[in-house]
Amino acid sequence: MDLLYKLLFRYRLVWHGLFWLLLLLYEGLVWGSIDDDYRERFTIALIELPFKMLATYQLLYVLIDNYFIRKRYGHFLLYLLLSMAVAGLLARLIAYYVIYPNYYPDALSMPVIFLPKILIYIFGLYSMAAIPAAFHLMKHWYLDQQGTQQLREMTQQLAREKLEAELKLLKSQIHPHFLFNTLNNLYALTLTGSPKSPEIVFKLSELMSYMLYDSNLSLVPLRKEIQYIENYITLEKIRYGDRLDVSLNVYTPLDGMQIAPLIMLPFVENSFKHGVSKQLDCVWVRVDVLVNEEDLIFKIENSKVSQLPKPGAQAHAGIGLQNVRKRLDIIYGDRYSLNLFNEEETYLVVLKIELAAMRSSGTVVPQTEPMTSN
Repeated sequence: MDLLYKLLFRYRLVWHGLFWLLLLLYEGLVWGSIDDDYRERFTIALIELPFKMLATYQLLYVLIDNYFIRKRYGHFLLYLLLSMAVAGLLARLIAYYVIYPNYYPDALSMPVIFLPKILIYIFGLYSMAAIPAAFHLMKHWYLDQQGTQQLREMTQQLAREKLEAELKLLKSQIHPHFLFNTLNNLYALTLTGSPKSPEIVFKLSELMSYMLYDSNLSLVPLRKEIQYIENYITLEKIRYGDRLDVSLNVYTPLDGMQIAPLIMLPFVENSFKHGVSKQLDCVWVRVDVLVNEEDLIFKIENSKVSQLPKPGAQAHAGIGLQNVRKRLDIIYGDRYSLNLFNEEETYLVVLKIELAAMRSSGTVVPQTEPMTSN
């Protein structure tokens, strides 16, 4: 389309000149061949040319540009009819007082205001003007399409930038949240001089590396997100010791699947913060990752203090879950579902994301035996 625009519109003066030259050649050669007098026909065509150019450009740049393009169709039709009547009358006067006396004196026997002749001149003039008018309208259509496309692209770009800014804001709120909780774990261990402190520092460095670098990507391999969860679980197992029973079960190969970073971890972190940390005796957390024909399913269930939920209350609410829900809305739209089940002694989160929104390549082949981390 850009090449077409350059050829048709950028060099429009050349095309205009070529159009009028071809019109002269047509009238001189075709009409000249009828009575075998080419010189006479070329002379008449040259006499009529300025008037034809005036009528044509008045149609293009006055009537079309000022009325038709602006959708003032009533004014356009009214002024077009007036222009046609005036143009037909002027064409008749030029023919009667300039052309006929020199070339067709017999035609002077008819009155100057002769309606059939005026209508013939109108038809001939505006059927010729319709050709450049069609190209002129095509130019306006093309420019309108280009403007609409540019506006659409600008709108999409602004929308992308707005979403990216919102995602960055949400991530900036999530990072300190995770770091704060993990540092609290490390602080508790260092106070007791635990030999597990070096391991927790190492795991913490891996967590920080993921949050600082990988989380800036729009998508990360799902396997890496799961590894990040494993590191977090390792830290929590060090903290809670034997009273914690935690398992991570991955029922499906993760190759070729991608996910937005830091989507799953807030649910895991929340289960420890609001479930495990509130209990003194043996507690448990179970994380399952599996795939059916349409969705990736992430389930996390944890034990909790035995009590009935308050009406209207949302257990486990906090910055982490609020932000992850907002991020899911932004990134996956209506291609995910999130269900929270707050029972008397357990809390269950079920997150489903459509495979089409996650899988970059390859196929998912379900396994019969889970890969389990305890």
